[in-house]
Amino acid sequence: MKIRTFTKLTVISVLALSLLGAAQPSTLHAAEQLSFTDVKKGSWYEETVHWAISREMVKGYADGTFKPQQTVSEAEFLAMLLRAFEPELASSSPQSHWANAYYARAEQLNYPLQGYEEAASRNRPISREQVAELITATEGVNFSGYHAIHYVLAFGLAQGKEPGVTSVASFDGSSALTRAEALQFIKNVSDYGIGGLLERPSEKDNPQDLPEL
Repeated sequence: MKIRTFTKLTVISVLALSLLGAAQPSTLHAAEQLSFTDVKKGSWYEETVHWAISREMVKGYADGTFKPQQTVSEAEFLAMLLRAFEPELASSSPQSHWANAYYARAEQLNYPLQGYEEAASRNRPISREQVAELITATEGVNFSGYHAIHYVLAFGLAQGKEPGVTSVASFDGSSALTRAEALQFIKNVSDYGIGGLLERPSEKDNPQDLPEL
């Protein structure tokens, strides 16, 4: 079966039920739009930052900055991703790691994360390749490394870092993810993805099913 065929059919029925009872994300009125001193007007990430802030996926800093170029840890990206689709998911109590609830939910969905067993991995910067693997997991498919990057590029969930170049090499999977990039990835999943957080199958998918770039 071709990739996305079955998952689209599955998510349509799920969304029909979930949309009836799902809490609507909060939105900021024009007067309430936050203006960060380091988010340049007209920048590629300006609208994406406000989109995420309005949905309470992420916050700015007390000094009035957003720090769009600051790297994102595995735990931070996972929290942003899950908040976008399951805003009711609460963070853990102060007595435990703040992201425990997010990791517990991700484990239910069989998402690939290093922080399940190695606590230090939760606080290390997450790579773009790891993000590609997580995003493919949300689509209900199981790809890793090169093939995960190929998937997100082929289905418009990501772009390379070189303008006008769509290739696994231009994706630069080994580089660390920034806050601005993290939010853009998640917005792409929201706008162009399968429509929700699906469970990742235990068996690898066939790379031959991937469309050409």
